[in-house]
Amino acid sequence: MPRCDFCGKKVSLPFHCQYCGKKFCGDHRLPPDHACPGLTAWKKNPAPGVGIRYGSGGTSAYGGGYPTSPQDKQPRKCPAHCVPYLKIIAAIIVFILIVILLFVLMGRLG
Repeated sequence: MPRCDFCGKKVSLPFHCQYCGKKFCGDHRLPPDHACPGLTAWKKNPAPGVGIRYGSGGTSAYGGGYPTSPQDKQPRKCPAHCVPYLKIIAAIIVFILIVILLFVLMGRLG
């Protein structure tokens, strides 16, 4: 059974540090907890889920550390012409008006 490279505790499933390559227990799995030589590289990567914006070039969910800059950007507002549901509603209204117009014309012709 492998042992933690920091405290020596036996671990059935050790955590593998991607910055120093050693194996650690659950208590020492993070780089600050085992005095990792790659601690500065770990701090440069944002923590999983911090600042991730899917679809707009977010960061990887596999990194660790702290966010590099605050994410206080305002979300972009889309103008009315690019909202698809408004186009769909307008098409439905035009279709209904055409059907009503056809019924009126059919009533006068028949």
